[in-house]
Amino acid sequence: MSEAAENFDFLELGQAIQKAREKQRITREELAEELGISARHLQSIEKEGQYPNFRLFIQLVTMFHISVDQYIHPDAPTGKTTLRRRLMDR
Repeated sequence: MSEAAENFDFLELGQAIQKAREKQRITREELAEELGISARHLQSIEKEGQYPNFRLFIQLVTMFHISVDQYIHPDAPTGKTTLRRRLMDR
């Protein structure tokens, strides 16, 4: 595992998941039931920075349309690349 992966703090991304969930007016209990996990586990992800398993991670970021680039590569420029702009303009 790379040093970046070992030192990755999931808390900020967990908070983004919580904010997106609340924006859609979904309770923690409702989402946990839909995902087949406990509400306590979801709370740990959102408020304590606990790492979810990969499948759950993908479900959460996909469900709430969260781009993880800004969390995984915080020092990278956030502007759209030329290729990305061309793809989005189609």
